Amino acid sequence: MSGEFNSRSLAPRILLAIAALMSFRTFEYFPGMQYIQEAWVGLSLAAIVFVYPTWKIASGLRFTSFEIYVLFLTLLDLLLPAWAAAREFGQPLLYGLLTQRHVLLIATPLLLFLAIRSRLLTPRDIEVVLLWLAWGTWLLYTLMRLLLNPENFESTGVGFVSGVNGKPSFVLSSYFITFGLLYYALLGIRRRRSKYYIAAAVLLVGVIGSADARSFLVCVAGILLYFVYRWRSVGQFIAGVGKACAVAVVVLGLVYVVNPVFLSERVGLFSDAFRVVLTGTAGEDYAANARLFEVATALPYIQKHPLLGNGEISHQWQGGAQDVLGSYFYAGDVGIIGALFSVGAIGLLIFAYQYRFALWAARRLPEAGRNQLSDGVFGFLLYSALISLPQALCVFDPEVTLFFIAIAVGPACEGIRVRRSVMQSATAIAPSTIRPEQSGSGGHDE
Repeated sequence: MSGEFNSRSLAPRILLAIAALMSFRTFEYFPGMQYIQEAWVGLSLAAIVFVYPTWKIASGLRFTSFEIYVLFLTLLDLLLPAWAAAREFGQPLLYGLLTQRHVLLIATPLLLFLAIRSRLLTPRDIEVVLLWLAWGTWLLYTLMRLLLNPENFESTGVGFVSGVNGKPSFVLSSYFITFGLLYYALLGIRRRRSKYYIAAAVLLVGVIGSADARSFLVCVAGILLYFVYRWRSVGQFIAGVGKACAVAVVVLGLVYVVNPVFLSERVGLFSDAFRVVLTGTAGEDYAANARLFEVATALPYIQKHPLLGNGEISHQWQGGAQDVLGSYFYAGDVGIIGALFSVGAIGLLIFAYQYRFALWAARRLPEAGRNQLSDGVFGFLLYSALISLPQALCVFDPEVTLFFIAIAVGPACEGIRVRRSVMQSATAIAPSTIRPEQSGSGGHDE
């Protein structure tokens, strides 16, 4: 986070930090934050209705494929689940629309994309803000776990405190910490500096105690192995994996000496989770068992409406999903199965298409143009794609994935636009020497 302090960049950085925190719903379930979060949703609606059109008119009403997709996805996410729930369960459309109001938070990645292309925000601004948020949330969560007792906040609701195998713990959003962890780990792999690995390990502590730590660890381990394989020779890859395994054994040994009960519980959770997944039978892990029962609840509805799903049931209508379906059910708990339940196969494919833009940006970013920010962004996007299998992040929290896709696509779109202008000028000078397929018109731009 080194770099000269520029007072002129402070205001946009603070604004971006606030927008990211609110749009990621980082503190939505904290005591007293519900009304502030709802007010931000209202501001997001105003941004889509007034700010975005005004900005586009001023810039000449030229739309990129990414913008068209985001606007279409906003309408789809607002209308499809509301309509599907009304069709299947008789839920009034108004309840469905209000349940999906969080989709309006997509306003932040949409405006972020324009700010990047207009050069109101630089890559350095974005990098600094994301690291601020990574370390800031890590520090806050660490202090909360050290100084506060979750049992004293159980009345706040399961969104803030939830029981993990009978033990209450804070439910904390770790998106920024995850970005920071991948940022430093990939920087360490590129530069081979121990200090970056240490920073990544410190940030890992902020996530490891959460309820979804198992899927998180599997996804992060897979991502790091993938990049080591890409950036190292086969021999270096094998040696690196060997060193990582040796370090893991040492760390696990130290943890066992300090707190053997904690290690035994964590190993048991992994074992129960794999048993449930592989055998389909309940184990001793309450969370894994609950997901097994939720899948059983969802499957008949998926078979009934496989293409467009069954929508989202409002907590304010008929007692919520638990009463309407006759059992506990939360679509986000069961990942792809929950996505198929809510938006169907067609909806899932439309949501998944957002990664097409990320792949396009990655292919068009030359190796010489890659840096720690682009590595961190693409690392997080790969993480979001993997974690979407058990959690459907790209469907139930598209504002998060689209935020990072906007960072990846924004500079790439600008680069394509500049190259296209150069090629068009060259074509005007010597049209016979340039073939049509060389003009770059196949990209996702104007």
